[in-house]
Amino acid sequence: MMDCAQIVDAKRKDAKETFVCRQEGKCVKTDSVKCKICSEYINLLRKFNHIDHDDQLLLACKLLKDNEDILENEQRKARFLLVDEYQDINYAQWELIKLLSKGKTENLFVVGDDYQSIYSFRGGSPEYIRNFGRDYTPNAEVKGLMKCYRCPPNIFRGAFHMVEKYHGRNTSLVNKFEFAESSTALIKVCNFKHNNLEADFIARKIKEIGSSFDILVLIPTSDYAEPIRRQLRKKFIEFSCDYDIEETDLSLINILLNWLKNPTDNFNLRVLIEEIINRGLSDIPAKQTEFVGNEETRNKRENALKQISSFWKEINKGKTLYVKMKTLKDEEPFKKLFNVIITLRKGWESTTADFISTIINELKIWKDIAKFSDEINSVVDEIENITIGAREPSVRILTMKKAKGLQADYVFIVGLENNILPRNDANEAEKQEDSRVLYVSMTRAKKELYLLHSEVRDRDITKISVNGKSEFINAIPSQYIEEMNNP
Repeated sequence: MMDCAQIVDAKRKDAKETFVCRQEGKCVKTDSVKCKICSEYINLLRKFNHIDHDDQLLLACKLLKDNEDILENEQRKARFLLVDEYQDINYAQWELIKLLSKGKTENLFVVGDDYQSIYSFRGGSPEYIRNFGRDYTPNAEVKGLMKCYRCPPNIFRGAFHMVEKYHGRNTSLVNKFEFAESSTALIKVCNFKHNNLEADFIARKIKEIGSSFDILVLIPTSDYAEPIRRQLRKKFIEFSCDYDIEETDLSLINILLNWLKNPTDNFNLRVLIEEIINRGLSDIPAKQTEFVGNEETRNKRENALKQISSFWKEINKGKTLYVKMKTLKDEEPFKKLFNVIITLRKGWESTTADFISTIINELKIWKDIAKFSDEINSVVDEIENITIGAREPSVRILTMKKAKGLQADYVFIVGLENNILPRNDANEAEKQEDSRVLYVSMTRAKKELYLLHSEVRDRDITKISVNGKSEFINAIPSQYIEEMNNP
């Protein structure tokens, strides 16, 4: 999409607004720059017979709006509509539901919780469920489920008071909830000097709990997992860990292999080129220079990438991006970039050992043995836990956002420091969502909940400095908390 911005003579950064607009699904054609970028992007996709994830909703809505007969046929098929997790929909999904339920809203049933709306990055908003009654008046009937079956009273009340504080609503509502159990368990708040001590505590506590109970270890991002995995392995505790190959160097290798196997795959080659540039492996300034570089450096990057972007207008099924890149092989600042690409292609034709050596040397992946070991261990852990018919390990490590819908007897939440949760640059709306992320995570616990924070975290985990215990913990009334210092 950034290439398309340059094709219409805009800046690469101007594509961000287009990207956000497509994710929200609220597409209104105007003469604005964002719409020109969007049109160019759509034309490029269609030239190669592609659609992207957002198109699946946008095209469905357009089809139903433009073709009354198709809409009526789909409405007949959808006699009843049940929409779960309604708080997570974006505008395009909201519009699709409105289209399919048009004229027969008495057959529409939705379920949701505005405090579990945590997907703003794809256009989700709690306002859709809050406005349900207005959207479907006069037939809409809204009922609250006021009995909690999931977690103990003190855990729920503490989480609810916390999230209410950031939404400015009436905290007296929490007293109206009933509970399926009468546990008196308090929220355990644990402070550590360093994240390694935190990881050791998690492993020791899990060993003590035993394998008869389900346990969730919830982390802000996958970077937080490795110290915990190391300690679990030391104590011979089986676990599964959510693994995202896109966050590793293995993802880059996968992109490279896809292109080498199919040299006409222009999109994978373009992603590979971007990775080479942004890793500082060419003479074109890397991405971070857009934010910290001087004007001359930023212009050098913008102009070089614009030259690459212009090739999209000339390539089609008969031509490839690689052929067009060849025209720059002797020009600055493209010579070094093309040398990396051609060396990788030659390595593909050599022995396996030589090819692996070429990848490591040219792409500068796995800067040390420890990083290589971590990634291989992650892959092995993932494969070992994908055994058909086998019971999942009782211990699961997941990012907080991926825990929604799950529950466990014991829940450990890691990374509760200012600058992490809430994020250091969060505006008011983002801080509200961060509080909802924590609320969702806390209410996964059926027996005990541990909120963990560390005074120091390794920089390869957070990339920024933490700044004390999260204000979200301080927003939980003290009567629901049991403090544990360096347990």
